[in-house]
Amino acid sequence: MLRRVTERPSVDDILNAHHRWYHVIELEPGVTTPGFADLRSQVDHARLPADLSGLRAIDVGTFDGFWAFELEKRGAQVIGIDVDEIPPPDAPEYKRQQILEELAGVTPGTGFELLKRWFGSSVERRSINVYDLKPDRVDGPVDLVFVGAMLLHLRNPVGALEAARATLRPGGRLIAFEVVDPALAGHDYPVARFKLTDTIWTWWRPNIPCLLGWIETAGFSDIQLLGTTTVRDATGNEQMLATVHAVA
Repeated sequence: MLRRVTERPSVDDILNAHHRWYHVIELEPGVTTPGFADLRSQVDHARLPADLSGLRAIDVGTFDGFWAFELEKRGAQVIGIDVDEIPPPDAPEYKRQQILEELAGVTPGTGFELLKRWFGSSVERRSINVYDLKPDRVDGPVDLVFVGAMLLHLRNPVGALEAARATLRPGGRLIAFEVVDPALAGHDYPVARFKLTDTIWTWWRPNIPCLLGWIETAGFSDIQLLGTTTVRDATGNEQMLATVHAVA
């Protein structure tokens, strides 16, 4: 049994897996997983350090592991965290049945584990709610926390960022690559749209001052907005992502 679990899957094993793929990930030239978000062209926009050798990193809301594997490529020792509960803990009660129906038969972590074996990766996936993130859950303080298109899905974005900061060593780095709302760009003060009345998954769509405010309120310093980019998802909808780096 151990041999079958740890052996490298075939391309067909991956592509035929019963899994709801979120990330489009290249397996080999011309062959990718299906997925809702193809972020391959966006990696440079996140402004990941080129060399993370010897550093420990957390990928918050790792899902299929796209950013965790990117951090590993740069030399980091990476733990990807996500939740295994369906519906997820932050789901409101009146949406839970809808989520259960949409995710019927889905096992969280399926894509990640297949890709870990495919790449021969050392990235570890742990089932940890971001609000419960702290050093003793990830073998001690880390050097970098990456949060990518995650805060919009949370009831309490500031609480999640506070947990991330508490898990960083002093002087450690937060990299946030987060959805912002271009329709609110005309406001120079923090504001966010509440979205859960018309979506299943999204609580908030902040403008840039709101995103920066969340990060500052969580206790980070040296907060730098390094740019924005636009991503089109599998449904054709466009989302703007802002890159923010900050120091714990």
